[in-house]
Amino acid sequence: MDVNVGVINPYALGELIVQKQINWDQIADPEAKLAEILKLDKDAIFDIKNPILNPNIEIDSNGNIKQLTEALAQSRLKTFIGNRPQSSATRILTPGLRVTPTLDTQIAETFLSTAVQVSSSGTAWTPENKEWIDKGDYFEDVAEVNDPIQGALGDCYFIAALSSVAWARPYVIVNMIRPSGWGNEDSPIHRVEFYKDGTGSPQAVEVSEKVPVAKTTHSWAYARSLDANEIWPAVMEKAYAKWRTNNSTDFPNYPAIAGGDPVMACAQLVRGNRTYKSNASTSTNDLWTFVRANSLSRRTINPMVAWTYSSQPAGTNYSGAKVVANHAYSVLGWDEFGGEQYIVLRNPWGTHHATLDTRPGTWSAHQVSYWAAVPLNSNGVFSMKTSTFKKYFAGIGSVV
Repeated sequence: MDVNVGVINPYALGELIVQKQINWDQIADPEAKLAEILKLDKDAIFDIKNPILNPNIEIDSNGNIKQLTEALAQSRLKTFIGNRPQSSATRILTPGLRVTPTLDTQIAETFLSTAVQVSSSGTAWTPENKEWIDKGDYFEDVAEVNDPIQGALGDCYFIAALSSVAWARPYVIVNMIRPSGWGNEDSPIHRVEFYKDGTGSPQAVEVSEKVPVAKTTHSWAYARSLDANEIWPAVMEKAYAKWRTNNSTDFPNYPAIAGGDPVMACAQLVRGNRTYKSNASTSTNDLWTFVRANSLSRRTINPMVAWTYSSQPAGTNYSGAKVVANHAYSVLGWDEFGGEQYIVLRNPWGTHHATLDTRPGTWSAHQVSYWAAVPLNSNGVFSMKTSTFKKYFAGIGSVV
Protein backbone atom coordinates (compact mmCIF):
# COMPACT_ATOMS: atom_id res chain seq x y z
CA MET A 1 0.00 0.00 0.00
CA ASP A 2 1.34 3.43 -0.96
CA VAL A 3 1.05 5.69 2.09
CA ASN A 4 2.47 9.21 2.26
CA VAL A 5 1.08 11.50 4.95
CA GLY A 6 2.50 14.49 6.73
CA VAL A 7 1.29 17.68 8.41
CA ILE A 8 2.98 19.98 10.91
CA ASN A 9 1.78 20.53 14.47
CA PRO A 10 0.20 24.02 14.38
CA TYR A 11 0.15 24.16 18.18
CA ALA A 12 3.95 23.92 18.15
CA LEU A 13 3.93 26.82 15.70
CA GLY A 14 1.80 28.83 18.12
CA GLU A 15 4.24 28.11 20.95
CA LEU A 16 7.09 29.36 18.78
CA ILE A 17 5.26 32.64 18.26
CA VAL A 18 4.63 33.30 21.97
CA GLN A 19 8.00 31.77 22.91
CA LYS A 20 6.42 29.64 25.60
CA GLN A 21 5.23 26.05 26.00
CA ILE A 22 1.48 25.90 26.54
CA ASN A 23 -0.65 23.21 28.21
CA TRP A 24 -3.34 23.26 25.54
CA ASP A 25 -5.51 20.74 27.39
CA GLN A 26 -5.94 23.29 30.18
CA ILE A 27 -7.36 25.94 27.82
CA ALA A 28 -11.16 26.04 27.44
CA ASP A 29 -11.03 26.60 23.66
CA PRO A 30 -7.50 25.78 22.46
CA GLU A 31 -8.40 26.12 18.77
CA ALA A 32 -9.66 29.67 19.33
CA LYS A 33 -6.54 30.57 21.29
CA LEU A 34 -4.31 29.18 18.55
CA ALA A 35 -6.30 31.14 15.94
CA GLU A 36 -5.74 34.30 17.99
CA ILE A 37 -2.00 33.68 18.10
CA LEU A 38 -1.72 32.93 14.38
CA LYS A 39 -4.23 35.62 13.37
CA LEU A 40 -6.25 33.10 11.38
CA ASP A 41 -9.76 31.71 11.40
CA LYS A 42 -9.56 28.46 13.39
CA ASP A 43 -11.19 26.45 10.60
CA ALA A 44 -8.49 27.70 8.22
CA ILE A 45 -5.74 26.34 10.47
CA PHE A 46 -6.92 22.75 10.04
CA ASP A 47 -8.03 22.99 6.40
CA ILE A 48 -5.57 20.83 4.50
CA LYS A 49 -6.16 22.89 1.34
CA ASN A 50 -4.38 25.84 2.98
CA PRO A 51 -0.57 25.82 3.10
CA ILE A 52 -0.34 25.80 6.90
CA LEU A 53 -0.34 22.11 7.74
CA ASN A 54 1.96 21.22 4.86
CA PRO A 55 3.32 24.01 2.65
CA ASN A 56 5.08 21.54 0.33
CA ILE A 57 1.88 20.07 -1.10
CA GLU A 58 -1.31 21.31 -2.72
CA ILE A 59 -4.53 19.27 -2.50
CA ASP A 60 -7.32 19.82 -5.02
CA SER A 61 -11.08 19.41 -4.47
CA ASN A 62 -10.84 15.70 -5.36
CA GLY A 63 -8.19 15.04 -2.73
CA ASN A 64 -5.36 14.63 -5.22
CA ILE A 65 -1.95 15.65 -3.87
CA LYS A 66 0.48 17.71 -5.92
CA GLN A 67 4.04 18.07 -4.66
CA LEU A 68 5.22 21.67 -5.03
CA THR A 69 8.66 22.95 -5.95
CA GLU A 70 10.42 25.13 -3.42
CA ALA A 71 9.65 28.24 -5.49
CA LEU A 72 5.93 27.42 -5.74
CA ALA A 73 5.70 26.54 -2.05
CA GLN A 74 7.39 29.81 -1.07
CA SER A 75 5.15 31.85 -3.39
CA ARG A 76 1.97 30.18 -2.13
CA LEU A 77 2.95 30.69 1.49
CA LYS A 78 3.87 34.35 0.99
CA THR A 79 0.52 35.03 -0.66
CA PHE A 80 -1.39 33.27 2.12
CA ILE A 81 0.57 34.97 4.89
CA GLY A 82 0.24 38.36 3.22
CA ASN A 83 -3.55 38.07 3.36
CA ARG A 84 -3.51 37.82 7.14
CA PRO A 85 -4.31 40.97 9.14
CA GLN A 86 -1.16 42.84 10.16
CA SER A 87 -0.58 44.47 13.55
CA SER A 88 1.75 47.23 14.73
CA ALA A 89 1.19 46.91 18.47
CA THR A 90 1.91 44.24 21.08
CA ARG A 91 -1.00 41.84 21.46
CA ILE A 92 -1.84 40.68 24.98
CA LEU A 93 -3.59 37.34 24.56
CA THR A 94 -3.80 36.26 28.21
CA PRO A 95 -1.56 36.84 31.22
CA GLY A 96 1.82 35.47 30.26
CA LEU A 97 1.08 35.29 26.51
CA ARG A 98 2.27 38.36 24.63
CA VAL A 99 2.97 38.76 20.92
CA THR A 100 5.03 41.73 19.77
CA PRO A 101 5.17 42.88 16.13
CA THR A 102 8.71 41.44 15.96
CA LEU A 103 7.51 38.07 17.16
CA ASP A 104 4.63 38.23 14.69
CA THR A 105 7.14 38.04 11.85
CA GLN A 106 8.24 34.63 13.13
CA ILE A 107 4.95 33.20 11.85
CA ALA A 108 6.00 33.92 8.29
CA GLU A 109 9.59 32.90 8.91
CA THR A 110 8.60 29.57 10.45
CA PHE A 111 6.09 28.83 7.71
CA LEU A 112 8.64 29.60 5.04
CA SER A 113 11.39 27.55 6.70
CA THR A 114 9.27 24.42 6.31
CA ALA A 115 9.36 24.83 2.54
CA VAL A 116 13.12 24.27 2.27
CA GLN A 117 14.12 21.44 -0.03
CA VAL A 118 16.75 18.75 0.52
CA SER A 119 20.26 20.06 1.09
CA SER A 120 23.41 18.36 -0.11
CA SER A 121 24.36 15.25 1.85
CA GLY A 122 27.67 16.86 2.76
CA THR A 123 26.28 20.27 3.67
CA ALA A 124 25.35 21.42 7.16
CA TRP A 125 21.80 22.78 7.37
CA THR A 126 21.84 26.33 8.75
CA PRO A 127 18.22 27.57 8.87
CA GLU A 128 17.57 31.24 9.46
CA ASN A 129 16.45 32.32 12.93
CA LYS A 130 17.53 29.02 14.50
CA GLU A 131 20.63 27.73 16.21
CA TRP A 132 21.82 24.29 17.30
CA ILE A 133 22.04 23.75 21.06
CA ASP A 134 21.78 20.96 23.65
CA LYS A 135 18.49 21.42 25.51
CA GLY A 136 18.79 18.90 28.35
CA ASP A 137 19.20 15.25 29.33
CA TYR A 138 18.53 12.41 26.92
CA PHE A 139 16.28 10.54 29.40
CA GLU A 140 14.61 11.80 32.56
CA ASP A 141 13.10 8.29 32.89
CA VAL A 142 12.20 5.52 30.42
CA ALA A 143 10.70 6.25 27.01
CA GLU A 144 6.94 6.70 27.43
CA VAL A 145 4.04 6.87 24.99
CA ASN A 146 3.19 10.53 25.73
CA ASP A 147 6.80 11.75 25.57
CA PRO A 148 7.04 12.47 21.81
CA ILE A 149 5.41 15.80 20.89
CA GLN A 150 5.56 16.72 17.20
CA GLY A 151 6.90 20.14 16.25
CA ALA A 152 6.44 22.54 13.33
CA LEU A 153 7.56 19.92 10.79
CA GLY A 154 5.43 17.60 8.65
CA ASP A 155 6.85 14.35 10.05
CA CYS A 156 3.75 13.23 11.97
CA TYR A 157 4.29 9.76 10.47
CA PHE A 158 7.64 9.42 12.27
CA ILE A 159 6.56 10.93 15.61
CA ALA A 160 3.45 8.70 15.64
CA ALA A 161 5.70 5.69 14.95
CA LEU A 162 8.09 6.75 17.70
CA SER A 163 5.21 6.94 20.19
CA SER A 164 3.82 3.58 19.04
CA VAL A 165 7.18 1.87 19.52
CA ALA A 166 7.67 3.47 22.94
CA TRP A 167 4.23 2.13 23.95
CA ALA A 168 4.28 -1.34 22.42
CA ARG A 169 7.94 -2.15 23.04
CA PRO A 170 9.08 0.23 25.79
CA TYR A 171 12.69 -1.00 25.94
CA VAL A 172 13.44 -0.78 22.22
CA ILE A 173 14.14 2.96 22.29
CA VAL A 174 16.60 2.51 25.15
CA ASN A 175 18.31 -0.46 23.54
CA MET A 176 18.70 1.07 20.07
CA ILE A 177 20.82 3.94 21.41
CA ARG A 178 24.50 3.41 22.13
CA PRO A 179 27.06 5.96 23.35
CA SER A 180 29.76 6.75 20.81
CA GLY A 181 33.44 6.76 21.61
CA TRP A 182 33.64 10.25 20.14
CA GLY A 183 31.51 11.78 22.89
CA ASN A 184 31.90 12.40 26.60
CA GLU A 185 29.67 13.21 29.56
CA ASP A 186 29.58 16.92 28.73
CA SER A 187 29.12 16.47 24.98
CA PRO A 188 27.54 13.04 24.41
CA ILE A 189 27.38 11.48 20.97
CA HIS A 190 24.67 8.89 20.32
CA ARG A 191 24.89 5.99 17.88
CA VAL A 192 21.40 5.24 16.55
CA GLU A 193 20.43 2.31 14.34
CA PHE A 194 17.68 2.18 11.71
CA TYR A 195 16.59 -0.51 9.24
CA LYS A 196 16.37 0.30 5.54
CA ASP A 197 12.92 -0.76 4.27
CA GLY A 198 12.37 -2.22 7.75
CA THR A 199 14.48 -5.29 7.00
CA GLY A 200 18.06 -6.51 6.92
CA SER A 201 20.98 -5.37 9.02
CA PRO A 202 20.83 -2.11 10.97
CA GLN A 203 22.41 1.04 9.60
CA ALA A 204 23.98 3.33 12.19
CA VAL A 205 24.36 7.10 12.35
CA GLU A 206 26.00 9.19 15.05
CA VAL A 207 24.59 12.49 16.30
CA SER A 208 25.24 14.90 19.12
CA GLU A 209 22.45 16.23 21.35
CA LYS A 210 22.44 19.63 19.60
CA VAL A 211 19.11 20.29 17.89
CA PRO A 212 17.78 23.36 16.00
CA VAL A 213 15.80 25.75 18.20
CA ALA A 214 14.68 29.36 17.95
CA LYS A 215 17.48 31.87 18.27
CA THR A 216 17.65 33.98 21.43
CA THR A 217 14.74 32.29 23.22
CA HIS A 218 15.84 28.70 22.43
CA SER A 219 12.17 27.69 22.11
CA TRP A 220 11.52 24.25 20.61
CA ALA A 221 10.99 24.29 16.85
CA TYR A 222 10.67 20.58 16.16
CA ALA A 223 10.03 17.41 18.20
CA ARG A 224 10.30 17.60 21.97
CA SER A 225 9.36 15.53 25.02
CA LEU A 226 6.39 16.08 27.28
CA ASP A 227 8.88 15.77 30.16
CA ALA A 228 10.72 19.03 30.75
CA ASN A 229 14.48 18.90 30.07
CA GLU A 230 14.19 15.48 28.35
CA ILE A 231 15.38 15.37 24.75
CA TRP A 232 15.25 11.80 23.48
CA PRO A 233 12.44 12.45 20.93
CA ALA A 234 14.36 15.46 19.59
CA VAL A 235 17.60 13.50 19.22
CA MET A 236 15.78 10.57 17.60
CA GLU A 237 14.19 12.95 15.08
CA LYS A 238 17.60 14.44 14.32
CA ALA A 239 19.14 10.99 13.87
CA TYR A 240 16.31 9.97 11.54
CA ALA A 241 16.76 13.15 9.47
CA LYS A 242 20.50 12.48 9.19
CA TRP A 243 19.92 8.87 8.19
CA ARG A 244 17.14 9.60 5.70
CA THR A 245 19.08 12.39 3.97
CA ASN A 246 22.43 10.56 4.15
CA ASN A 247 23.95 13.71 5.64
CA SER A 248 27.56 13.38 6.74
CA THR A 249 27.45 16.39 9.08
CA ASP A 250 25.91 16.79 12.54
CA PHE A 251 23.41 19.29 11.14
CA PRO A 252 20.96 17.46 8.82
CA ASN A 253 18.16 19.06 6.83
CA TYR A 254 14.90 18.58 8.74
CA PRO A 255 12.26 19.71 6.19
CA ALA A 256 13.54 17.00 3.83
CA ILE A 257 11.78 14.32 5.94
CA ALA A 258 8.32 15.92 5.77
CA GLY A 259 5.81 13.33 4.54
CA GLY A 260 6.14 9.58 4.78
CA ASP A 261 4.73 6.15 5.63
CA PRO A 262 4.07 5.61 9.38
CA VAL A 263 4.07 1.80 9.07
CA MET A 264 7.43 1.90 7.32
CA ALA A 265 8.72 4.28 10.00
CA CYS A 266 7.80 1.71 12.67
CA ALA A 267 9.66 -0.98 10.73
CA GLN A 268 12.67 1.29 10.31
CA LEU A 269 12.77 1.60 14.10
CA VAL A 270 12.22 -2.04 15.12
CA ARG A 271 12.56 -4.17 11.94
CA GLY A 272 9.77 -6.54 11.02
CA ASN A 273 7.03 -7.53 8.60
CA ARG A 274 4.59 -4.78 7.70
CA THR A 275 0.83 -5.31 7.39
CA TYR A 276 -1.50 -2.68 5.94
CA LYS A 277 -5.29 -2.59 6.10
CA SER A 278 -7.46 -0.31 3.99
CA ASN A 279 -10.41 0.81 6.11
CA ALA A 280 -12.66 1.13 3.06
CA SER A 281 -12.23 -2.53 2.15
CA THR A 282 -12.12 -3.94 5.70
CA SER A 283 -15.20 -4.55 7.85
CA THR A 284 -15.63 -2.81 11.18
CA ASN A 285 -15.31 -6.09 13.05
CA ASP A 286 -12.19 -7.11 11.12
CA LEU A 287 -10.51 -3.79 11.98
CA TRP A 288 -11.20 -4.34 15.67
CA THR A 289 -10.04 -7.96 15.40
CA PHE A 290 -6.83 -6.79 13.68
CA VAL A 291 -6.01 -4.47 16.59
CA ARG A 292 -6.79 -7.22 19.12
CA ALA A 293 -4.53 -9.66 17.25
CA ASN A 294 -1.62 -7.26 17.77
CA SER A 295 -2.46 -6.65 21.44
CA LEU A 296 -2.22 -8.32 24.82
CA SER A 297 -4.57 -7.30 27.65
CA ARG A 298 -5.98 -4.42 25.54
CA ARG A 299 -2.55 -2.85 24.82
CA THR A 300 -0.68 -3.20 21.54
CA ILE A 301 2.45 -5.32 21.78
CA ASN A 302 3.32 -4.75 18.13
CA PRO A 303 3.75 -1.14 16.97
CA MET A 304 0.56 0.04 15.22
CA VAL A 305 -0.34 3.28 13.45
CA ALA A 306 -3.29 4.69 11.53
CA TRP A 307 -3.66 7.53 9.04
CA THR A 308 -6.41 9.70 7.62
CA TYR A 309 -7.48 10.60 4.09
CA SER A 310 -5.82 13.50 2.27
CA SER A 311 -9.24 15.20 2.31
CA GLN A 312 -12.36 14.25 4.21
CA PRO A 313 -14.51 11.61 2.46
CA ALA A 314 -18.20 12.11 1.73
CA GLY A 315 -20.38 11.80 4.81
CA THR A 316 -17.68 12.90 7.25
CA ASN A 317 -16.84 16.20 8.95
CA TYR A 318 -13.18 16.30 9.93
CA SER A 319 -13.40 19.76 11.49
CA GLY A 320 -16.42 18.89 13.62
CA ALA A 321 -14.88 15.57 14.70
CA LYS A 322 -11.44 17.17 15.35
CA VAL A 323 -9.85 14.64 13.03
CA VAL A 324 -6.96 15.98 10.93
CA ALA A 325 -6.61 15.13 7.24
CA ASN A 326 -3.39 13.64 5.81
CA HIS A 327 -2.24 12.90 9.35
CA ALA A 328 -0.77 9.89 11.20
CA TYR A 329 -1.85 8.65 14.64
CA SER A 330 -0.48 6.02 17.04
CA VAL A 331 -2.74 3.03 17.78
CA LEU A 332 -2.48 2.07 21.45
CA GLY A 333 -4.97 -0.77 21.72
CA TRP A 334 -8.64 -1.71 21.91
CA ASP A 335 -11.50 -1.02 24.27
CA GLU A 336 -15.09 -2.00 25.10
CA PHE A 337 -17.50 0.46 26.65
CA GLY A 338 -21.29 0.39 26.94
CA GLY A 339 -21.52 -2.63 24.66
CA GLU A 340 -19.54 -0.85 21.90
CA GLN A 341 -16.15 -1.67 20.39
CA TYR A 342 -13.48 1.07 20.42
CA ILE A 343 -9.95 1.66 19.13
CA VAL A 344 -7.59 3.75 21.26
CA LEU A 345 -5.39 6.26 19.42
CA ARG A 346 -3.01 9.14 20.10
CA ASN A 347 -2.44 12.32 18.10
CA PRO A 348 1.35 12.94 17.99
CA TRP A 349 0.65 16.64 18.58
CA GLY A 350 0.06 15.70 22.23
CA THR A 351 -3.29 17.48 22.10
CA HIS A 352 -6.26 17.94 19.70
CA HIS A 353 -7.89 14.59 20.41
CA ALA A 354 -10.86 13.54 18.29
CA THR A 355 -14.31 14.16 19.81
CA LEU A 356 -16.78 12.25 17.62
CA ASP A 357 -18.00 8.97 19.12
CA THR A 358 -15.25 8.97 21.72
CA ARG A 359 -15.76 8.00 25.33
CA PRO A 360 -14.87 9.82 28.56
CA GLY A 361 -12.94 8.64 31.59
CA THR A 362 -9.87 6.43 31.65
CA TRP A 363 -8.82 3.38 29.70
CA SER A 364 -7.24 0.41 31.46
CA ALA A 365 -4.43 -1.46 29.71
CA HIS A 366 -1.75 -3.84 30.89
CA GLN A 367 1.64 -2.14 30.85
CA VAL A 368 4.48 -4.68 31.21
CA SER A 369 3.75 -5.80 34.80
CA TYR A 370 0.74 -3.79 35.95
CA TRP A 371 -2.62 -2.43 34.82
CA ALA A 372 -2.30 1.24 33.91
CA ALA A 373 -5.19 3.72 33.96
CA VAL A 374 -4.65 5.92 30.91
CA PRO A 375 -6.57 9.24 30.96
CA LEU A 376 -8.61 9.71 27.80
CA ASN A 377 -9.09 13.03 26.01
CA SER A 378 -5.75 14.23 27.34
CA ASN A 379 -2.28 14.42 25.74
CA GLY A 380 -3.91 13.60 22.40
CA VAL A 381 -5.18 10.16 23.55
CA PHE A 382 -8.78 9.16 22.71
CA SER A 383 -10.92 6.04 22.37
CA MET A 384 -13.12 6.09 19.23
CA LYS A 385 -15.90 3.73 18.19
CA THR A 386 -14.51 1.31 15.63
CA SER A 387 -17.37 2.07 13.23
CA THR A 388 -16.44 5.77 13.28
CA PHE A 389 -12.74 4.95 12.96
CA LYS A 390 -13.57 2.98 9.80
CA LYS A 391 -15.27 6.00 8.21
CA TYR A 392 -12.83 8.72 9.25
CA PHE A 393 -9.49 6.94 8.87
CA ALA A 394 -8.02 5.71 5.60
CA GLY A 395 -5.99 2.80 6.94
CA ILE A 396 -4.20 1.06 9.75
CA GLY A 397 -1.00 -0.99 9.90
CA SER A 398 1.30 -2.96 12.17
CA VAL A 399 4.86 -4.27 12.32
CA VAL A 400 5.53 -7.75 13.69
